[in-house]
Amino acid sequence: MRHFSPLVMHFFIRIKEKYIECIRGNINDMQTADYSMMSEIVGNPQRLGMLVFLMDGRFHTVSEITKATNLKPNTVSLYLSHFEKISWLDDYFQGRWHYYRLANSEVASLIEKILVLSPKKKITYFNLNEEEKLLHTGRSCYNHLAGQLGVQLLHSMKTLNWIKQDGSAFQLTDKGQSNLNNALEIKFSFQEQKSWDFILPCMDWSERQLHLKGIIGKKILGAMLDKEWLYRPNRTRALALTYKGKEKFGEFLQIRAQ
Repeated sequence: MRHFSPLVMHFFIRIKEKYIECIRGNINDMQTADYSMMSEIVGNPQRLGMLVFLMDGRFHTVSEITKATNLKPNTVSLYLSHFEKISWLDDYFQGRWHYYRLANSEVASLIEKILVLSPKKKITYFNLNEEEKLLHTGRSCYNHLAGQLGVQLLHSMKTLNWIKQDGSAFQLTDKGQSNLNNALEIKFSFQEQKSWDFILPCMDWSERQLHLKGIIGKKILGAMLDKEWLYRPNRTRALALTYKGKEKFGEFLQIRAQ
């Protein structure tokens, strides 16, 4: 049997104690996490529908959320208070108006993942089918472009060597940075380019392909809206190309925009 010095034995004992502390800490974290609200949200189509409506990243009033979701105002207010309790919303007062929006991209990413994992439903009503078509064509996914337009954007940027992909990692090339600046007047600071969320992929729930999110995705969508390449055709988070946008989007990505 091998013998160790008292110093080495003391070292092993401290490691064992620290390991036990970590295990206990993890168990305590699991025991103190409140899953009840999460299960209520995921299991309630009305609450989830409200969060999906807020995926456009903009502030909305209770009245606007009520019209978009066909829920009663008191129900909307109740659900909003629940979301605020778990810090999923930002709110803002201006005069007599109370505005709400999703708190951050982490909440938006969680909702997007739920949509990706959800089976597609059968559409039976014409108006709803038209709304779904618009959402599939283009939409805001919190603060970046999604749908067919978002997927096409990433695909073309990779084809044109504006973006390089290494496994699951993406990198903006000098050529890509130059073209974003020329077409959309987008510039990135040194800090932005070094940030972990500078350029990230996001699984598109309708197309089941990747689109761009992160700082670059946010700036591209913002610039396209500012330059009126995109507009919002209805009260949902759908986005569509303007006449100007169809021309510019095609020129920008060297494709024929539909």
